[in-house]
Amino acid sequence: MERGHQIRDSGAPKPEPSGCRNSEPRIDVVLIGHVGFATNRTADDTKTSLGGAGYATAVAASALLMGQVGLVAQIGQDFDFAALIRLNLDMAGVSALPGASARFYIHQFDDGTRSFTSELGVATAPRLDLFPAAYLLTKYVHLGTAPASQQMEWLRFLRDNGCTAQISVDMFEHFVASEPDACRETSDLADMTFLNQVEYHGLYGENYLPKAPTILKHGPGGADFIADGMSHHVSAPTVPEVDPIGAGEVLAGTFLALRARGLQEIEALNYAVSAATISVTESGVDGPELAKRLAFIQSQLPSALSHQELCDD
Repeated sequence: MERGHQIRDSGAPKPEPSGCRNSEPRIDVVLIGHVGFATNRTADDTKTSLGGAGYATAVAASALLMGQVGLVAQIGQDFDFAALIRLNLDMAGVSALPGASARFYIHQFDDGTRSFTSELGVATAPRLDLFPAAYLLTKYVHLGTAPASQQMEWLRFLRDNGCTAQISVDMFEHFVASEPDACRETSDLADMTFLNQVEYHGLYGENYLPKAPTILKHGPGGADFIADGMSHHVSAPTVPEVDPIGAGEVLAGTFLALRARGLQEIEALNYAVSAATISVTESGVDGPELAKRLAFIQSQLPSALSHQELCDD
């Protein structure tokens, strides 16, 4: 297979794993996930929009940690690069390969259940050789929803190459139902897990407290932060639901960006639940209401540290 085309100019200087130079951005959060097209079908409508776990988490994280979020994704030549460029991401890890981008098909039924199918295209197998070495120095790495085999391959790659970041994984009902043992192993090896109630019960049952910190999502009911045998609940406001797809990714991207900004877990989760809740009131994950909420959250935070302060950290 050809190496493919990296969106970022391959002739530009790349960060070296051994240090931080004034001319280079510091990448504090690295998001590994699929980027492509999501088709959402309900009883009333069918819409196709930009989607995938990588894209949805990047929309939220990049709005709160501009220029310090790296995205690792394999996209096809059918994807519009401008959609990623406008997010102000570091795209050294984004590669355009010959073929089609990932496509996701979600059918939401009236009883609250949903079906899921996908065609991963050029993202069918992770290209570990395209991972930028500088990203091994990041603070947080997040593995978006994906087949457990892909998440495990990335997790082992990162650990084998000396990455000391907090590595989080996001579960997905379809994969928990089809490969529970593999999902449980991946979750148990990660430093943090994001999952909803159905996924939690599918992996652990009623009376299990995870060893690693966990964000347990309750949809309209908010979310719990579980760590060291303790649980803290964050409630969500009541809003009219239009499209819940991607809300979990928005929560994860917001939470990790705010943790990288220095917020404590509960404060970060409060803001993350707020952003995720607003995201369900409009179609897709890049609507104007979510953008406004992320801008509001940004306005409530201390000014970002200067680059020199970040390098000295």
